[in-house]
Amino acid sequence: MIRFFSRHPTAANLLMLALIMVGLTSLSKIKRETFPDFVPPYLIASIVYPGATPLEVEQTLCQRMEDAIDGLDNIVEARCEALEGIASMIIKLTNGDIVPRMLVDVQTQINSINDFPAETESPIVRELDKNDPVVDVAIQADMPLPELKAYAESLKRILKVDHGVSLVEVSDFSDHQIRVELDTAAVRRLGMSVADVSSTLASQNIKLPGGNLELSDRNYLVRFDGQQVDPEGLGNIVVGADSDGSVVQLKDIANITNRFELDEQKLLFDGMPATVLKISKNKADDSLRVKDKVAAFVDAANETAPTGVTLTLTNDQSSMLWDRLTMILNNGWQGVLLVFAVMWLFFTFRYSFWVAAGLPVAFLGSLYLMVSLGLSINIMTLAALLMAIGIMMDDAIVISESIAAHIDRGQQVKDAVYNGVSKVFPGVLSSYLTTVCIFGSLMFLEGEMGAVLKVVPMVLLLVLTLSLVEAFLILPNHLSHSLEKSTSELCK
Repeated sequence: MIRFFSRHPTAANLLMLALIMVGLTSLSKIKRETFPDFVPPYLIASIVYPGATPLEVEQTLCQRMEDAIDGLDNIVEARCEALEGIASMIIKLTNGDIVPRMLVDVQTQINSINDFPAETESPIVRELDKNDPVVDVAIQADMPLPELKAYAESLKRILKVDHGVSLVEVSDFSDHQIRVELDTAAVRRLGMSVADVSSTLASQNIKLPGGNLELSDRNYLVRFDGQQVDPEGLGNIVVGADSDGSVVQLKDIANITNRFELDEQKLLFDGMPATVLKISKNKADDSLRVKDKVAAFVDAANETAPTGVTLTLTNDQSSMLWDRLTMILNNGWQGVLLVFAVMWLFFTFRYSFWVAAGLPVAFLGSLYLMVSLGLSINIMTLAALLMAIGIMMDDAIVISESIAAHIDRGQQVKDAVYNGVSKVFPGVLSSYLTTVCIFGSLMFLEGEMGAVLKVVPMVLLLVLTLSLVEAFLILPNHLSHSLEKSTSELCK
């Protein structure tokens, strides 16, 4: 095969062009993320028990859930956390391949428990998803916190609907409340108690279906909508009457405020009140594309934002990936130039060019294989590509030097190319196989560490395999052509 490709330029050129074309078409398809994508072997089961203390949650929920799954296989450990009003049990499995089956088994076992307290909600069992943070958007505004949160929620909807960013969360706020602080003296003057006011609010602040009204030509859906969601609406609710018959509204006997539960939970950004939109990505999204969408959104939002409101990108996790990607591109072209410059000291321009050209050809071909195998550009695969830059050029240099040595012995160009490549083939192949044995063992690591590290040998061996193909099937023909050109020029 080496003889065939070295003497048939069409075959060698077609193979090279094929690697370049499939690599270029893969550039837009390959996913870029900070860390490798892997399925964490965890399930989380949660049950809400309103008003229960952590001790009650532990005794009535956690112990029963742990007993229910004790008989299941493939569980490494189960840890239940009892909080106020909720129990959360995290289940670690032996590997990620059995997550779908174990999801059904755990749900079935927990649903079979029939002595939960009546106040508990239905158990929820789900896979513990791994969403990667991308970037945060800090929203600075000199306005009351409820208004700031409402503005942040409107921006969240715009970012999700108009810009296609699916995972957006508004953070740094405690639970939203409309607090009603009663004037006890005024309540007593009306002959009422706090419980009376509470029951009056509960009976009037409601939204209920009222049934259907059927006519001969149409139907009407009847609803009673008396629910108030702002201080003004609550303040207008009638809670009683004076002795002279005049009505008493809630605002007459209470101070109603729109606020958050915890005053101490707030964020200052550059000394101003602020909130943060946390942007994440799921397994299918590209970190850098998500970052570009968010950057475009911030630029557009700053142009239309009210006076005193500023949006700023912060905590950019994708910058690490971009820095590594830029570094490998810089190292790649610098490596090509250095190899070319060093080879040019000893060989002709054409000879040196084809030796250095093997690097981008092998890299582009490797990108196609990475897309086909579902691998992404991330910190670990970029580390593998950086390692490959230093290793893969050795084969081309050894082959080119061997061919040059046979030329110096007076052999014809075609014979020198074939003999030179054949002579170093066993050594180069054994060197490649040694690398495969050393790095290939990392692909069999187990656990979460193995799931992250196994992409390093996979990408490294892909690049080295493509570089070996390029060095033995494409490079000899190009070196043969360069040597024939040089020989003909010397004869003239």
